[in-house]
Amino acid sequence: MAFILVLPGCSPDKDKFLNRAYHRLTARDNGWFNADEKLRESIATLEQNHIDDFDEVLPVFIYPDEDQAKGMAGEMETCIEKCAVVIDRHSMNIKNTERNKWIDDAYFVVGRSHFYKRSFFDAQRTFDYIGRRFKGQNRQLESKVWLARTLILLEQYARAQTVLDEVRNVKELPKKFPQDELAAVQADLDLHRGKVDDAIMNLERAVDITKERSDRVRWSFILAQLYQMKGLEEKAIAQYQKVVKMSPSYELAFHAQIFQALAYNRGQSEQLRKKLNKMLRDDKHVDHYDMIHYALADLDLKENKKPEGIANLKTSCQVSTTDTKQKTKSYLKLADLYFDDRKYPPSQKYYDSTATLMTEEHPRYEEVTVRAEVLGDLVEQLNIIHTEDSLQAIARMTEEEREKFAKDAIKDRQRQEDEKAAQEAAARDTQVQAVQAKPATPAGGGRGSWYFYNPQQISRGMAEFKKKWGSRKLEDDWRRKDKSGGAVFSEDGDGPEEDGVPELADGEPAWKDPSFYFKDVPKDTAALMASDARICEAMYEAGMIYKERLRDVDNAIESFDGIINRFDDCAFTPEAHYQMYRIYLAKEATGSFIDFGGSTSMAYANIIKERWPDSEFARLVENPDQLERDEARRQIEAAEYDMVYRDFRNRKHMSVINACNDVLRNEPRNHLLAKYRLLKAMAVGGMHELSAFRNALTEVTREHPGTDEAKAAEDILAVLDKGGEPRNEGLPQGNGGSDFKVDMGVHYFVLVHPERGMPINDAKTAISDFNQRYFGDRNIQVENTILDSENQVILLRLFDDRAMAMNYFDKFQKDVGMLAGINDQGAPFFAISPDNYAQLYKNKDVGAYSEFFARNYLKGQ
Repeated sequence: MAFILVLPGCSPDKDKFLNRAYHRLTARDNGWFNADEKLRESIATLEQNHIDDFDEVLPVFIYPDEDQAKGMAGEMETCIEKCAVVIDRHSMNIKNTERNKWIDDAYFVVGRSHFYKRSFFDAQRTFDYIGRRFKGQNRQLESKVWLARTLILLEQYARAQTVLDEVRNVKELPKKFPQDELAAVQADLDLHRGKVDDAIMNLERAVDITKERSDRVRWSFILAQLYQMKGLEEKAIAQYQKVVKMSPSYELAFHAQIFQALAYNRGQSEQLRKKLNKMLRDDKHVDHYDMIHYALADLDLKENKKPEGIANLKTSCQVSTTDTKQKTKSYLKLADLYFDDRKYPPSQKYYDSTATLMTEEHPRYEEVTVRAEVLGDLVEQLNIIHTEDSLQAIARMTEEEREKFAKDAIKDRQRQEDEKAAQEAAARDTQVQAVQAKPATPAGGGRGSWYFYNPQQISRGMAEFKKKWGSRKLEDDWRRKDKSGGAVFSEDGDGPEEDGVPELADGEPAWKDPSFYFKDVPKDTAALMASDARICEAMYEAGMIYKERLRDVDNAIESFDGIINRFDDCAFTPEAHYQMYRIYLAKEATGSFIDFGGSTSMAYANIIKERWPDSEFARLVENPDQLERDEARRQIEAAEYDMVYRDFRNRKHMSVINACNDVLRNEPRNHLLAKYRLLKAMAVGGMHELSAFRNALTEVTREHPGTDEAKAAEDILAVLDKGGEPRNEGLPQGNGGSDFKVDMGVHYFVLVHPERGMPINDAKTAISDFNQRYFGDRNIQVENTILDSENQVILLRLFDDRAMAMNYFDKFQKDVGMLAGINDQGAPFFAISPDNYAQLYKNKDVGAYSEFFARNYLKGQ
């Protein structure tokens, strides 16, 4: 009784046994223990609800993202408050020495609570304080390890390494010190720095010494992924097998078996194939059948069984239920296979399907969308050729042949409809199985069990949503990339379906009527000539897409040669000869060209000069340097136009009118005549002479029909007819990058560095360090040259294609650490093709290229 009465008088300022006993007991049991338990429970819930992205190497540790941290914030604040009370009431700081051994534990809970709130700077300050204030106590070294964790997430890698080295250099670590955690944190740092070999070594040590089963399983799986990344297939497969034997979670066990197949070496093919087929017979894997077929396809392709691989990939798409990322992978693999084989129509279909599912964060998003667009333009032309050829073939049929053709077409369409119905039924059955295979959700009761009262459940739901759909705005039709309506994608996503099929009077679809197949058949000579003209133009457009946008010279030659052999005198025959001349001129320039069939640039040049002596093409082959001279002239004309346009912006209307009149009278071959005529009209309008303004606009529509400028003039006239005031939206701007060309091939990265900015050598050093950290496996050369009196160009070369350059661009613009000094200057930087760089260096118009870059590279980002 006397002991109890004395307790309230135990001051934290007196270093006596009774005082220490009281404050230690109270600190541990009343505050620290409850806070530590709540923190442990929150971390356990986070880890239990975590959804791994198996397309990436799994993170060594599970940390909350921004949304999850918000869900945990309330509980973390409670932990911090409880420990703050403990520290305030029970700290015994006597002669600069803490005599209550639970105070460093309380600070340790505070630091980790800040960490899981993602308040990393508060966490850093707390762990720093523990390391300085509690030297020699049990939490000092552990706090340094957590300080290193914090610094890793702050991307302060050098300092994190210094902190870990300090811990590792301690002569004798305490027996209870978590050395497995130290090794795992070092591995995590190695991975962030791209040092995979070092990460493997440290993770192997962590797996060997850890006593935590969940850590051993997770780190073993990551170790297998790293072996696979390094091409150590046998070690990867063996490590995945170890993971399966550890009885991990379903997801880890399933992916360990799938990844064995993806890491396959030739000695185990049949064994892996049997295992995968056995998994297909197990209903519990129904949501992952798509992944299993993808793994089977991977085995097929590694064994050069491409038809079987393609069949498995198509099945993967068809049986896909909920895993949008896997469906994207399967579509993309099919698209790439067909593209590599130059089978462009099916490749276009699968790139298009991929683009509808792929999120903008995907590293190949830019490449896929560009390929889908380019191939879409190509397929449009190929469809014109196929359709017109088919209609002409029907036109040449006898009546009996037409009757048989219609019967066969109806029969084939019926078969397609039956197959489609069967596939849709099978897909519905698969989805039903998926629903039935999942456990029913128990009925909720009470506030604590309802989903939206549970922040951890909300965080998990957000993670599941992102895994399936990626980041989407909150809006109607969020599932669809294209919300404009129109084409609808079938269940397997292979391509658009028709919104509606025309029907006959009796309700039957129109395709069952034989006349349906003959309505567009050319019926006379004029119609056949028009059909030939459409074929000739489509062949030329296809040839130009092959040559300029796909760099597929062989198919370009086939297209242009097809025009030459089939159409002796269509509108594009001279130009087809000229393109063949250019192609063979380029081939001969390589020095390795051998002429086997008489196809040379000189042969085509002679044909052009003989058959079309007065044409532009004859002039170009007679004077091969004329193209460069024309290009130089166009650059001068563009620069002169920009000067006149600036006068217009400065309201110097009479000066603009005089300059425009001078060009219109004296430069009939100026390629910007339509722009000049519209600019003159707008200057006239700026002087408020309405009648003259109408006349000037009408002159634009009459002299330049079908141009953008004529359309703009028509729109302004329509506004004037309604009594409105004209605006300048339709006015042609400065040259606006019209001379720059879209290119999918090799690219540079350019930073326009102002002379008034940081020293050029400092900028180059920062960029080189950045490259070494994030792109160390690529030999990126950094050069600089003077652009004009105010700017230099820092040029980085060479990126294999546009997508790789844009990947670098994204990383560059998001860096707020190593490149902070550069990005803070606000100087423009962009990806650029070699041809466009040469153009930019000639005209020095950074603004024009920036507009072109934003319009053609950043659209949709």
